[in-house]
Amino acid sequence: GGDGRAVLRSSVREFLVSEAMHSLGVPTTRALSLVASRSQSVRRMWYDPDDRGRDHPPDTVISERCAITCRVAPSFLRVGHIELHSRRMIRPSGPGEPTADEAKEQLVALLKHAIDREFVNEVDTSLPLPQQCVQLVREFAKRQASLAVNWLRVGYVQGNMNSDNCLLSGRTMDYGPFGFVEEYEALWSPFTSDMERKFGFERQPVAAQVNVLTFAQSLVPLIDGEEGGDEALAEMQKIVKDEYKEIVEAKLGEMRRAKLGIHEWDEQAKSELWPKLQSLMQRSKVDYTILFRQLSSMTKHELSMGFDNLFSRLDPAFYCAETQRELASEWRSWFELYSQRVLSDTRDDETRRDEMRKTSPKYIPREWMLVGAYEAAERGDYGKIEELALIFETPFDEHPEFESKYYCRTPEEFRKKAGVSFFS
Repeated sequence: GGDGRAVLRSSVREFLVSEAMHSLGVPTTRALSLVASRSQSVRRMWYDPDDRGRDHPPDTVISERCAITCRVAPSFLRVGHIELHSRRMIRPSGPGEPTADEAKEQLVALLKHAIDREFVNEVDTSLPLPQQCVQLVREFAKRQASLAVNWLRVGYVQGNMNSDNCLLSGRTMDYGPFGFVEEYEALWSPFTSDMERKFGFERQPVAAQVNVLTFAQSLVPLIDGEEGGDEALAEMQKIVKDEYKEIVEAKLGEMRRAKLGIHEWDEQAKSELWPKLQSLMQRSKVDYTILFRQLSSMTKHELSMGFDNLFSRLDPAFYCAETQRELASEWRSWFELYSQRVLSDTRDDETRRDEMRKTSPKYIPREWMLVGAYEAAERGDYGKIEELALIFETPFDEHPEFESKYYCRTPEEFRKKAGVSFFS
């Protein structure tokens, strides 16, 4: 079959990345095992090895080994499950489909199961159903906000954030057209089907909010007309429109403060320091992960010594030396502002830099690294999988023995390469 029969390529990607995400401090499903067939293969659409250029879906038939990653989590309840039963409540039932009353019973049972598995400490089941639904939506909003901000922290792009790819638990799941930002682009996504970049990197908190809205809307048929239903609906609307945004803004500010290594996320940081850096990252063609990791290495003494030495420390992050030179004066201005903020921080250097290093990983699962692992595995060599699994157990550590191999920008041969920089 199609979507249900996994191959080694996709299985290796999920096995390595779901475990890496756990070590990166991002809520995720886990990978219990990876098993590959020695005899079975399947023909799949993928890309020609020499395909480069504009994003497009797979267009070449290849043969791949069958494999399976065993995915584990306390539950796999998705927003789409709630949405499906909700729709069955409000539409005429067809042959063999549940009636509206049966669909309602199934939806209530599903919500009870969700509470037992994922929200037992957050939802008071002694309350009437409308109030339980409010508590569910509020906690789901918190988890979605936390998840999306964690994705931005480590440079992760989920790719597809439809309701059937969104767990009620707030964990990352369904590792398909995902990727990690290398050269920074605010709306980057490897997913060729998302031409409008609805799920692009910096838009992910908004996409998560849509799932909060979808979840809340799916509960409306349960509580509409019930005692206390109007008040519950009004509160759920407030959560979706206002509370979620406030939670995201607070979490974004705290995350960015820690990545910059400043003591306070104030108006200057929000309206000047971060936006200027974001603009420079986009125009300067810098590596998102390497830039912040290099910033974390700078001491207060070094920040007080002048721009030239500081700027050279960022050399490993730049993909284009010419652009780096052209924007040097703007970087100088930014570093003057940044240095003032850091030097005014009363924390000792090691405390400040330790927080930065614990927020910004040194190693992430870059797609070209995963390609090397699954291509070797196709040949029966699992050494690269084992090596990457070892690194991803402690992605914030220095691992000097792997620096030259994995702490680096995208190699030129993988830039704009189909199946690496874009896929579906």
